[in-house]
Amino acid sequence: MAETLARFFPHHNDGRLDSTRKKVYQWAQNRVLIRDKASNPKASAHMCARSPGMATTLPKASKEQLAKWVRSMRTDGVPVTPRMIQVMALEMAIDAGIEERAFTASWSWLQGFKRRFKPTLRARTRIGQDTQGDGDKVLATFAARVAQVVRDNNIDVVYNADQTAVNYEYLSTKTLNAKGEHTIWVKCSGKTKDRATAMVMADFTGKKYPMFVVMKTKASKVKAVVQENLTQRHGFDKTVWKEVEPLQ
Repeated sequence: MAETLARFFPHHNDGRLDSTRKKVYQWAQNRVLIRDKASNPKASAHMCARSPGMATTLPKASKEQLAKWVRSMRTDGVPVTPRMIQVMALEMAIDAGIEERAFTASWSWLQGFKRRFKPTLRARTRIGQDTQGDGDKVLATFAARVAQVVRDNNIDVVYNADQTAVNYEYLSTKTLNAKGEHTIWVKCSGKTKDRATAMVMADFTGKKYPMFVVMKTKASKVKAVVQENLTQRHGFDKTVWKEVEPLQ
């Protein structure tokens, strides 16, 4: 043992040699287990081994209930973030009688939950409350109407302006969802462009124009006030107009 310590742990002092000696004896007793782990590519780089079930975790029934909750939320179109799963797991741990310090719903636990129930993290690429079929119908109708207006008025240049939200509702743009689905749906309020939008404009030749910002405020419930704002203040109320007018 003295030769082993001197060869492999020459930098240890007297205080650390005693604990190191005990570790070496434990390694010798677990020689078969260490060889099995070292021969396994998945465990060869592990510094320690822990059998399944040794760590404090949620009961199997609670995990299945949590996975069912994720599926129900996704069925309703509600985004589910990893943090939401961790919060729900902590609440279920309390209901199961697990102490708060014993189970923390760590990131490694979350990765194990994802491997077990196989949800994937998806990102929102478009915002809409209608299906793809409804969008195709609206697109065809709009294209026909624009073509008719161009013919009737002998229009030479067609411009296209797109609203890009500047201030928007802070809903998550990513969600955990079942694997295999190419298109997922996330419900939203449909009011992501009600406060301020950046207008990106170009014409049919591909020429781009400077971007400008459109400010928006909540319309008044009084029709006379609404008409006055539209004709005199470009739709803004009296309070906001004091700040917007100098920008013109």
